[in-house]
Amino acid sequence: MAIALDNTLRKLRWQFRHGQTGQFLRWWADELSSVMPEQFRERRQFARRRLLVQLDQADIALSVEGGGAIQSLDTFTTEQDMQLLQQRIRDLLQQHELVEVSRDLLLPEDIVLKTQVVMPLATEVNLRQALAYEMDKHTPFTADQVFYNWRVINRDRDAGQFHFELYVTPREPVVEQLELLKKIGLPPTGVDVATADGPLGINLLPEELRFHIVNQRVRTNAILGAATVVLLVFVMAQSLWLRQHQVDEINEAIDSVRSEALAVQQIRKQIEDASEAAGFLQSRKIHNQYKSEVLAELTRILPQDTYLDRLSMHAETTQLQGKSDNAQSLIELVNASPYFENASFRGPTRMDSRSRKEIFDLTASNRTMEAE
Repeated sequence: MAIALDNTLRKLRWQFRHGQTGQFLRWWADELSSVMPEQFRERRQFARRRLLVQLDQADIALSVEGGGAIQSLDTFTTEQDMQLLQQRIRDLLQQHELVEVSRDLLLPEDIVLKTQVVMPLATEVNLRQALAYEMDKHTPFTADQVFYNWRVINRDRDAGQFHFELYVTPREPVVEQLELLKKIGLPPTGVDVATADGPLGINLLPEELRFHIVNQRVRTNAILGAATVVLLVFVMAQSLWLRQHQVDEINEAIDSVRSEALAVQQIRKQIEDASEAAGFLQSRKIHNQYKSEVLAELTRILPQDTYLDRLSMHAETTQLQGKSDNAQSLIELVNASPYFENASFRGPTRMDSRSRKEIFDLTASNRTMEAE
């Protein structure tokens, strides 16, 4: 189960490193680095320096690589007192601020075997394990006899093949040099190859043999950077929360004002309805009062020998139907009234055989009366 988990983690790391996400992050980091102030770029290059160690028989040569250049520091002999050699090297590293940088053992190019290998693309995820099984097919050695690593040349996705350069060096001589470096206090973090153009840029040393250096300054910067990111996220989240809180308060205020506005609108409608009802009642009151006055006027002007069978009062006209001894005189009486004008019969009068009175149907226009 542990092996399966390790393979899964290795596959995820490889996909992240070589996938689109990893490519984007590398591109983004390069672009970000290019726009940094020169002072920051110099500090970044200073922090990424590495110590290069070369062993030549009884001599140890130290140099530092940084900013694309290699600067020689000093050369010591291993035949002197071991404690004195450790102290001299420690003082040199402290002087150049190289105590907490990575350190690589450089091997001569002539003791490293290089060969080009083509393997299925699917093997790249677990390439070290695959090479361990097939090392004797590509080199004169088995996997337990050498230290090895590779450098990618091409990934042919159409053909499903993976082209790379395989670098191999015998294990025993390198182990002896590693033991010597441990004795003098310089256990390496990697093993590289020295070429005419500088270090090759690979690490032949297996992961389990690499010495891990903790750069306190880098760790502190990483902690500060992480804290800055956390604070930034916290501030952004708090800002969003405050904004949402303000929006909620505004919405609550709007809802409250909306409720008050609806209440005011309802009160206004009630007032309008009450006013309309009061106006209606007042209008009806005035209209009924006018009818009463018209009825009183008719009672005053009509003679005693006249009586009405029907009285219709409208907005503009008043219609009288009834019987009278002298119907023709009613025209003058009605026109003489201040309430009527243009009185006329709607048809000819005729005699009632029973009462011996004239039946009339008279209509008159109502005069406009000014309210007192």
